[in-house]
Amino acid sequence: MVGIRPQFLEPARAYGDTADPLPYRSMIAVSAGEPPTPFGDGEAAVKISDAPTSQAHDEPPAQHALRCSSGFRGGEDMRIWIFNHYAAPPDCAAGTRHYELGRVLAAQGHEVTVFASSFSHFSRREERLAPGEKVATRTIDGVRFLWVRTPPYTGNGYHRVRNMTHYAARVLWAQRSLDRPDVIVGSSVHLAAVFAAWLAARGRRTRFVVEVRDLWPQTLIDMGALRANGLPARLLRLAESFCCRRASAVICLLPGASAYLEARGVPAGKIHYVPNGIADFPRPMEPGQPADPNTADSGHGVADLIDRIRSFRKDGFLTAGYIGSHGPANGVATLVAAAAELRAAGHPRVAVVMVGDGQEKAACQRLARRHGLDNVLFWPPVPKQAVPDVLAELDVTLFCLRDVAVFKYGLSSNKLFDYLASGKPLVFASNAPGGPVRESGGGVCVPAESPADMAGALAGLASMSETEREQMGERGRRWVYRHHGMTALAGAFLAAVSEPARREDPVTEARL
Repeated sequence: MVGIRPQFLEPARAYGDTADPLPYRSMIAVSAGEPPTPFGDGEAAVKISDAPTSQAHDEPPAQHALRCSSGFRGGEDMRIWIFNHYAAPPDCAAGTRHYELGRVLAAQGHEVTVFASSFSHFSRREERLAPGEKVATRTIDGVRFLWVRTPPYTGNGYHRVRNMTHYAARVLWAQRSLDRPDVIVGSSVHLAAVFAAWLAARGRRTRFVVEVRDLWPQTLIDMGALRANGLPARLLRLAESFCCRRASAVICLLPGASAYLEARGVPAGKIHYVPNGIADFPRPMEPGQPADPNTADSGHGVADLIDRIRSFRKDGFLTAGYIGSHGPANGVATLVAAAAELRAAGHPRVAVVMVGDGQEKAACQRLARRHGLDNVLFWPPVPKQAVPDVLAELDVTLFCLRDVAVFKYGLSSNKLFDYLASGKPLVFASNAPGGPVRESGGGVCVPAESPADMAGALAGLASMSETEREQMGERGRRWVYRHHGMTALAGAFLAAVSEPARREDPVTEARL
């Protein structure tokens, strides 16, 4: 085929090899041995069927088994608050990090409350509160969510900033009626949530922890949204330094973020690396809870999406899928352009399925129409709990990012771990150093923003036998469960939030 060159990696390095310039593997590993079979089939790091029969009658078997296996310590329960504007349970298309961590900790006997906005950043609609309601609470798998009403927005302008400030003000108001926590975690993306957590912790005279999920304002600077020496960037750096200076610990999700934080004046002893991961135990099923995720939210049409994917495969297409945000940083236009390259090179039997929403989706749809690509399917976001079912229908998964300087600190993307856990080979289009695909051998790595290389990787995977693709995907699955199981990550998170403030290590004034 003219113009398309398959790009493949050497076999994965041994797990103990640290030759990468930025080793990605988690510093936490679950117990050695076979990784669990994924997604609620009855086997995981905690085997539910082996749960002792002496549990209390009102405790779900899954929680009892997890609690016993996780070193539950009577008398040391903690009340943990997490301020995360965009947190969600798995019933919608949003990040579930704190739900997953929280249900592990809740099963160990800790009390976890997540303060989130009722207005979804992903669907751009009110999802949790009835008309007239300002606050609502609901406990899901042991994790208490407290949702506050925030004003709607559509883009990234003034109305989104207004939404952020309303969130900060309203969580401060809502927390007043609750019992005093042992620790309050302020989790970025934006710093208004972190500052609100500091104010609440100060008023409650309790421990304050910063969790850095995204590097703000550095991400905005590197994306070209802010000038490095402009007033907004300088103010955000001041806020960043102020919060880190007062935190007893700083949790980071990116493998290289410690270098960034230390350069900003954060002592190394304060920094804890707790990346995203994959649930390594089944979600407990409540009586009457639907087993089919599509029945939980039929408006997303998960069954229809699965039917379309199966139709592609029945017609002989290698079906590659992307599930996630279509935002400026994701570079999803690369996927459409790669599909066009394949078509132009006479390789039409590859279908690309793009599930999600974001600022760049409309442009991608226009590009697909311009090239007449009937093998590119766009679909709205699906609930997080439906993602495994969709991934199971694909032949290949796709991950892409723009070539942006901030990614030199590494990645900790939820969808990256979901893809690997599915056992499907992954095409990883990013210039971030290290990474789980390179370490596991679970896919193919190509440069960022290169449709030709993406097309070459897809053509190469299409030429492989199904068995070869399965073997590649299985390497990734084994790696992600071994190194990024949520049970072990929850232990690291608990250790970080339990750490008392260290007076001997003040944060120095960061450069502005």
